[in-house]
Amino acid sequence: MYYIGIDVGGTNLVAGLVDENGHILNKVSSPVPKDMTAIQFGAELVRLARQVCEVGSIGSEQIETVGIGLPGVVDNKDGLFVQNPNMPFSDKNVPLREMFHKEWDVPVFLGNDANCAAVGEYWAGAAKGCDPAVMVTLGTGIGGGMVCSGKLFTGFANSGMEIGHMIIQPNGILCGCGGRGCWERYGSATALIQLTQLEMERDRESMLWELVDGDSYKVQGRTPFQAARLGDAAAKRVLSKYLQGLSLGMINLVNILQPEIICLGGGVSNAEDDLLLDPLRELVWRGCFDKGNHTRIEKASLGNDAGVVGAALLCNLV
Repeated sequence: MYYIGIDVGGTNLVAGLVDENGHILNKVSSPVPKDMTAIQFGAELVRLARQVCEVGSIGSEQIETVGIGLPGVVDNKDGLFVQNPNMPFSDKNVPLREMFHKEWDVPVFLGNDANCAAVGEYWAGAAKGCDPAVMVTLGTGIGGGMVCSGKLFTGFANSGMEIGHMIIQPNGILCGCGGRGCWERYGSATALIQLTQLEMERDRESMLWELVDGDSYKVQGRTPFQAARLGDAAAKRVLSKYLQGLSLGMINLVNILQPEIICLGGGVSNAEDDLLLDPLRELVWRGCFDKGNHTRIEKASLGNDAGVVGAALLCNLV
């Protein structure tokens, strides 16, 4: 059996031909034009799905389902892309399944991109064999997904597990959602970059300045880890504060859900274990209510492929 997974990003669309074990057989991609309309978007998804079949020499009749991972709120029941913050078009309730079926009558499943990443890791990645399994993606914001009892958890209105917007600091930093003190303002890659820039202004002698050629706008998520590895005191202060913020949300997840595993994805998760995972585990385990049963905290293993694999196999978990 063959499945197609399409991972939708704000800059690129990636489609993969996936087998029932979660192995990607081939991939195709295309950029997202800045003036793309919703109608053009739907047509491009169909074109990519057909192209990935052609590349793999697979007939369309051999495809079981097509899954689409989307950066926003989706309604799989009615096949709608309800709301999106990152696409060129602002249309709401885009009838993606209906648009797809006008060109190809194949079962189409829609999922939030973080949920798809959770499915991918559960089916073929670091969370394989673990249940419940939680996925946390550290990017511009913080995304999350959870598989529980073999099914994807989405809540009654399809927008559950918006973990980036759990409040960890009452009346804290203003978030893009309009709230204050959201976890993603303290634990995302964006938050890490901002913490680094603030510390650089306090310490003009920090090695951080050398790593970015004197331009704080060049700071990336990996910058404080690079400087800390070189022994820079300012970078170590940045990471200490960042890990405190990141651990608070993780402690809440463990205390409320007690998952067997939490997989960390996103660029920040690529940092060396002694600078990220090891101290994070210590902070989380120290702060958890149940001291005897430690939730595993691991790096997601599928990398950028998690969204494609998870989208392809959505049909098995919804």
